[in-house]
Amino acid sequence: MTELRFALIGCGGMGRSEAKVLAQVPEARLVAVCDVQEPAAQAFGNEMGVPAYSDPAVVLGSSDIGAVIVATPNGLHTQLVLDAAAAGKHIFCEKPMAFTVAECDRMIAAAEQHGVRLMVGQVLWLLPFYSRIVELFDSGLLGKPVAAQVTRTGWFGDPIAPYRLRKATTGGQLYDVTVHEIDLLHHLCGPAKSVLAVMSRSVVQNIDYEDTVQLQIRYQSGAMASIFESLAAPLGYTGGHIVAERGSLVYDTRQRQVSYRLAGEGQSAVTETVNERERENGYLRELRSFTEWVLHGKEPLMTAREGRAAIAVVEAAYQSAQSGQPVEVVA
Repeated sequence: MTELRFALIGCGGMGRSEAKVLAQVPEARLVAVCDVQEPAAQAFGNEMGVPAYSDPAVVLGSSDIGAVIVATPNGLHTQLVLDAAAAGKHIFCEKPMAFTVAECDRMIAAAEQHGVRLMVGQVLWLLPFYSRIVELFDSGLLGKPVAAQVTRTGWFGDPIAPYRLRKATTGGQLYDVTVHEIDLLHHLCGPAKSVLAVMSRSVVQNIDYEDTVQLQIRYQSGAMASIFESLAAPLGYTGGHIVAERGSLVYDTRQRQVSYRLAGEGQSAVTETVNERERENGYLRELRSFTEWVLHGKEPLMTAREGRAAIAVVEAAYQSAQSGQPVEVVA
């Protein structure tokens, strides 16, 4: 196999973005698009110059297609991944992987049973700004993280895709948004051990799920982290503070700055303004990695295991919010 021929299932904003980035992967080729909303499929198919379909079964039944990008509303991921695996297609699935750990396990088992690759697009840590933070910790300069505080707030009042208004289709804020920070902290701190969560819906009335959440996570490494996220903040902010064994790091996405300082006398703070144009596109990195994993068996940047790990924290967090008690994360 000299090229991996893809079909896109789900022609919403993220799916269209992924398909356009795919064109930059030398060994990948988009050959079809699919969306149950036929006008959306036809419009994007015309834009990309490929056939368009409204029935995923037609795409999955094509011998001309080796892989699919699943970029449908969140609640549809599980069945599409199961069907794609059964059809022998390699699968790149957008986040969140699923709504339960049990669903994740079914998806992983199906991929293994049918001998196909399954990657979940938890892309945040690969984006140019965040990848610099990950690089600094991977280098060992600051030592291992021992505590972290992450904030991500913004306003959810602008027009959005209708499916994101309902818990039944989006899962809720933790599945749709917070899963990104959960995955980032997984890369920095390792597997989570337990989570304590509180959440409420107090401001944003056009959704039927929480608009503000706070999580306290403990990790198997001994590290701890807090996440504060809200959809109800007209004056938004995204940033964080990570304390490590040999120093600490602060980041501010609005300023595009990462600052860090090592402990000890004579050490001074270093501040970097991350020029994202000089760093590789995170979506390109994940799609190229997936393609090279399928074609050449090259070690992937991530698999479905990271997607499952994030869902394990999300599922435990919702249980904690209901009980008011910390909940162990399913290993």
